Amino acid sequence: MNVQIKLISCLLNYPDESLLRWLPEFKQVLSEIESISVRNKYDQMLSYFEQTPLIQLQEQYTETFDLNPSNCMNLTYHRWGNTEKRGSALVHLEDVYLKAGFERVSSELPDFLPLILEFVSERPDVADSEIIPLYGTVVETLAARLQQSGHPYALLFEQLINIFGLSEAAANSQA
Repeated sequence: MNVQIKLISCLLNYPDESLLRWLPEFKQVLSEIESISVRNKYDQMLSYFEQTPLIQLQEQYTETFDLNPSNCMNLTYHRWGNTEKRGSALVHLEDVYLKAGFERVSSELPDFLPLILEFVSERPDVADSEIIPLYGTVVETLAARLQQSGHPYALLFEQLINIFGLSEAAANSQA
């Protein structure tokens, strides 16, 4: 599961030339996934990245996640908006990271989904108690929104629902 979480973390970052250079490596990682149907889903996503011009990938990513607050990948925003509670939640996440020995090197806020997934892939024990119970429903909501619009990234969110054992209804809707 950690391999899948790390892969999803990489694929949910802003697409750039570096991401495209890593696609062959990501394909090799797929061989570590036992389930053929799961491998095929990731392969669809990697094919999407290979077949879509970079500028189009970037435009779609920006339009979907940066310009549309309802799809924002800063998870505390979905729970608390821009309130003091969100500020406390961000401090809590940063504290969770530091206590687990995870030093954040990106400029992203600690609630940025790809960053959270990177942490989860390294410290699933902490994430199971400190992060997933708080933000699992946000992942489900994002998955539902992306599924409804037929967005290619929906596949990655569906995989997260399966990996984290979130809502059975949401997981079954992809079958």
